[in-house]
Amino acid sequence: MSGSKFKGISLVLLAGVLWGTMAPVGKFLSFERTDTMTVVFSRAFLAGCIAFLFLAWKAPQDLRLKVSQLPTLSFYAVFGVSAMYCGFFMSLNFLSVALTEVIFFSYPLLIALLSPFITKEKPDRTEIFGAALIFLAVVLAVLPSLLSGGLSLSLKGLGWAALSAFGMTFYSLFARVAARGGQVAQGTLFVYGMLFGAAIMGLGKTFSTGWQDLASLNRAQIGWILYLSLIATLVGYASFFIGLRHVTAATAGVIGTVELVTAFALSFFVMNQSVTLNELAAAALIIFSIVLVSFRKGVSCSTTGN
Repeated sequence: MSGSKFKGISLVLLAGVLWGTMAPVGKFLSFERTDTMTVVFSRAFLAGCIAFLFLAWKAPQDLRLKVSQLPTLSFYAVFGVSAMYCGFFMSLNFLSVALTEVIFFSYPLLIALLSPFITKEKPDRTEIFGAALIFLAVVLAVLPSLLSGGLSLSLKGLGWAALSAFGMTFYSLFARVAARGGQVAQGTLFVYGMLFGAAIMGLGKTFSTGWQDLASLNRAQIGWILYLSLIATLVGYASFFIGLRHVTAATAGVIGTVELVTAFALSFFVMNQSVTLNELAAAALIIFSIVLVSFRKGVSCSTTGN
């Protein structure tokens, strides 16, 4: 193995592990009764500000906005960033880490369904088969609740998790459009998507839970919020995209499935949360489908973190 490829694999692996820590950290913050709106606002705002400063240094021309770009950025901020962040971390207030991750990872199915309308890319048979496997995995994960009649206890959590999957779908599809030379550059999309999303979530926090909780945050809560914003988000994305310079997107897609493994392992060994056989089987099906599609296509990969 060449040094370049080893570097790429290591960086993508680091990104996957960092992304895999988000759900356990989010669950810990939920246990600590941290206001979820504080978590998601802080993550988008801090990450957006740091990314803005970096872009101002490296590519200041990408910070110049055009009026024609505002509708795309606004849609991306609402239905991509805000939906994904709020849905994912809200669902952790009601669901286990494992179930949240499995439902979140249904987004490749939604990408396969919506990509012909947004990116004008039609999924091939392998991608459709992979999407069907992911749908089966989600059904398998929620089957115990369906059979036991306990679905009503976590219906709100399932709704939030589904919202996170839809958010990740739009997040990925619009990033794909930007990567193909769309109306908005990738850096512009990321920075203003984060900042616009922070503004939207900040407005939501103002009218829902308010800001009085900030004064009562303890050091652990502040530390983990900073970790989510600066390490898991910024370092994770930077590692992934730098890694893509040294390995193919297909390879990155396969390695990126370590996110699921990390989340499940931390949930079980560190947080002492049970992981059911159904959830393990669902995760295995999702990983298999991503491996299948990645090796078949050898091109763009949809595993881009959360």
